[in-house]
Amino acid sequence: MSTDWEKYGFASVARDPEVLFRDHPTASGPNPRQDLFTAEDFPLPATALVQEVRAFAQKELDEQTFNHSNRVFVYGSALVKTHFPQWKFNENAMAVETYALSCLLHDIGTAEKFLATTHMSFEFKGAIVARDLILGLGGPEPEADSVCDAIIRHQDIFVKGYEDRLRARGLLHACC
Repeated sequence: MSTDWEKYGFASVARDPEVLFRDHPTASGPNPRQDLFTAEDFPLPATALVQEVRAFAQKELDEQTFNHSNRVFVYGSALVKTHFPQWKFNENAMAVETYALSCLLHDIGTAEKFLATTHMSFEFKGAIVARDLILGLGGPEPEADSVCDAIIRHQDIFVKGYEDRLRARGLLHACC
């Protein structure tokens, strides 16, 4: 991995929400904090790559899945802003872009076009489709790899006891 590993959001975070939020000062206890936000508070990054991927996802996914993908971005962004401001996630434009791409594409393998043409699980097929798409649109390989990895692992909900090196993956687990 390159020396600019933080650029794309690589950092260890607990993968298990029970661990991530255990004894957290604002996310646990009888009255967890919930800041009030609207979806408009968390717009997708306005980069060309995100806009092209968004158009692709909207074309390929059914409406409910596409809307779910957008909600995952909003929920994760709100979660970070409320409970993990020390991550400075929103200050890292490439990390936010990587997370947005991961959210938009995390269920792309469920699209009929891809699900009907593979014997792989939707996560694996979708991860390959996402990586190829991002690279085909001129995205950097570390970012394509990050998104691919997040998609492959986003349904590993019963895997406990380790940290993810990618915040996007941890956020997908918490919000999906």
